[in-house]
Amino acid sequence: MNKVIHIDPENPSAEVVNLAATVLRDGGIIVFPTETVYGIGASATSCIGPQEIIDIKMRPKNKPLPWLVEDDAALDKYGVDVPEYAHRIAKAFWPGAVTIVVKAADIVAPEFRDDRGTVALRSPDHELVQELIRASGAAIITTSANTSGLPAAGSFTDLEERIIHAADLALDGGETPHKMASTVVDCTGPEPVVTRVGPVPFEQIEAAAQGLPA
Repeated sequence: MNKVIHIDPENPSAEVVNLAATVLRDGGIIVFPTETVYGIGASATSCIGPQEIIDIKMRPKNKPLPWLVEDDAALDKYGVDVPEYAHRIAKAFWPGAVTIVVKAADIVAPEFRDDRGTVALRSPDHELVQELIRASGAAIITTSANTSGLPAAGSFTDLEERIIHAADLALDGGETPHKMASTVVDCTGPEPVVTRVGPVPFEQIEAAAQGLPA
């Protein structure tokens, strides 16, 4: 199998989607573009994939991996006690470049939660990733495809060679639209808290949480 495949991220071929989905279902690791930055991911059903990602990225083990999901129904599937304002944020910005942190439901294994028992979810506004989620039949556990502490890759040429070599399959979709990681919003308290600034500014997050036009 050719480890690196060039793709059209807006119109990926069914053959490539099926190949990547098979790698995910078989517990493998893929590198792929999103609308934010390149990610390295494994299926949420994989027993060893997420740990391999942590090792490849050299990521602290107490820092769990975010999940890429299909739509806002995932908030109640993978989250519990999700505040209504979190649903409003999801409806305003999903699919899109906003990661929402909520209290994790029992379906989320302990190793995928942080010390507070939370999980980070994002529905990507990216045709390839959405097709991969559907074709593989599960959420994709992922993080930016770079060594922890180094800049995230906004194009395939920015990726470290060792990250590409460590994956079972790498999809080259050129440059990503945003070239920056998503906005992260902690929705575990009485009001949203932006913990990482990204493409969507806090003012828009706050407006959406209050039910105002974002």
